[in-house]
Formats: sequence, structure tokens, C-alpha cells
Amino acid sequence: MPDTKAVGGLSLTTSLQTLVTNTAADAKIRSYVLDFVNIDGVNAADITQCIWIDSSASNAQRPILPVNTTVRPGRDGALSREFILDPGDSIQVSASAAGDIYATVLQVYEEPSA
Repeated sequence: MPDTKAVGGLSLTTSLQTLVTNTAADAKIRSYVLDFVNIDGVNAADITQCIWIDSSASNAQRPILPVNTTVRPGRDGALSREFILDPGDSIQVSASAAGDIYATVLQVYEEPSA
């Protein structure tokens, strides 16, 4: 069943922060679109880490983006990635400078897990 809705967003810091969690109790597989925008407006900034926390593998950390992915200022600087999370999985992210990159999350699909 499709279920498109805004999940939230946050201004990235230099420490890993949880961007989105697919709650295990919901027992749903969900697809999300992650958008990253440079809000500094002048200087390029890096997403230093963007990792998937895989709950089915003892919370192993798996990269979603290459380390130090650059997000440039201006219209061409936005970065988007779609990712599927199983129940209990989450995504964590950090940046090279606090407050330079804003991340938003849009849930685009969900279905019951098997």
C-alpha cells in the first residue's frame, strides 16, 4: 500500500545523528527519499558519513553514500537518494560543518514485512 508522507528533517552537525528510523514494532518495510541541501549558500560542505544501521545484522553500519560526499551551494547542489529500510533499521548522517546541510526525509512506500 503506498503511503507518501513527510517524515521530518534536520540540520546536520559534525556528529552522527539519526535521520530516520523504521520502527520495528510497526513490522513494515518502507522506502524513503533522502534529500540533502546546502543551506550555507556560499561554501561547499561534505556529508562525512551517511550510514544504514542494519538491525538484522546486529546493527552493522553500512555506507549509503561515499565518505565526504560534497554538497555544493546553489540549485545544482542538492543531492537525493532513495533507500529501503526493514523494520528496526535506521539511517544516521553527519556533515563537515554544523548547520551547512539540511536533510529531509519523505516516506514514499510501505508494505507489511513477511
